[in-house]
Amino acid sequence: MKSLLVKSAIEQKPIEIIYESKTGTITQRCITIKKLNQKKLLAYCHTKKQYRSFNIEQILAAQPIKKIYTTSA
Repeated sequence: MKSLLVKSAIEQKPIEIIYESKTGTITQRCITIKKLNQKKLLAYCHTKKQYRSFNIEQILAAQPIKKIYTTSA
């Protein structure tokens, strides 16, 4: 999964993630990664239409998506 995150960040292609929040809520998000380090990533969340940070440990699954999104921010 880490290699997909890195590739997505480099190519600026959106991916779909399944994310578990600190409270245990599981959501499906479409994101474009802007910054990435060992523990966190900053991404534009197309689902919420704003920038969000995500803990990598809390990403349950990630996959490329085919739908094209544009970043309005």
